Amino acid sequence: MSNIIWVLLMAGGRLVAKKPDSSLLYDTGNISYGLVKSGYLSPMGNWRRLELRGVNLDPNLGSSWTDANRPGDNQFGFTLANPQSPIVFLVGKGTATGVSVSGSSKTFLYAGGGTGTKYFCFDLMRDDGLSGPALKTRNETTGALTFLSRQRPLKVIASIRAPSPGATDAYGRPITTYVGGRNEKIAYQTQSGSSILHSVVDISLESGVEYAAFLPWNRSCGVIDSNTVEGGYTSTYGLAEGAFGRTGGISFFFAPPGRTTQQAWPSNSASFPYSFHSLPTDRFPSALVISAAGLPFPFN
Repeated sequence: MSNIIWVLLMAGGRLVAKKPDSSLLYDTGNISYGLVKSGYLSPMGNWRRLELRGVNLDPNLGSSWTDANRPGDNQFGFTLANPQSPIVFLVGKGTATGVSVSGSSKTFLYAGGGTGTKYFCFDLMRDDGLSGPALKTRNETTGALTFLSRQRPLKVIASIRAPSPGATDAYGRPITTYVGGRNEKIAYQTQSGSSILHSVVDISLESGVEYAAFLPWNRSCGVIDSNTVEGGYTSTYGLAEGAFGRTGGISFFFAPPGRTTQQAWPSNSASFPYSFHSLPTDRFPSALVISAAGLPFPFN
């Protein structure tokens, strides 16, 4: 009896399965996402930053900006054919830059990561067209597929809110984007002697377990970086928020996305090597977390 899985057929064709301890295994009334692709991010080029055409131009106008005359931020990503409403979980760094479209395919782009970052992409379940036995359930009203046993269903195990900013400098600006976090100076891969910044915080979960994370929405801010000089002045440039999983927990971080702006900042108004401005604190995103254990990798 201890190995029996209880299966209940509810009204409307909804199927509910429970484990021997009565905990929920799956409910086809809730499951709608399945794994469609996994792998490592691939290089997608280098995107130059934007700089002002002149010191007296209005920075709020797009026409005031032009491509910088030096390499920018490396982009990484993957391409998915015929997506519906995909969700991407990462193991390893990556902050979303955007999505490029070519015909019926979309390429998902990330900055701040590399070819060692894993992705697990889930999408709305649909018939895969493969032959063979399978359990399928459909919405009684629309006929849309709600569950297919051949797909690995999405199982979110936690929702974790991004921490508040850290301590402030003499000007009231936080010196880390997260309390308990740290700032990491990252050397450009494409330009010797320059640097970029990642501001990171780690959140511990069960040790030995590999987790993947997805941030449904993110914030942006600016960093005053005394280690990056622009026209003889301290430099400020834009950062975007991301979340990623790792073995033993997840992390939130800020990193430059693609095509961020960069301009000079008065050196006498920076009291720390790094500080952050325009960081929203009236709301905080929450990362969705899954366990990557047992998910097929790579998979397409």
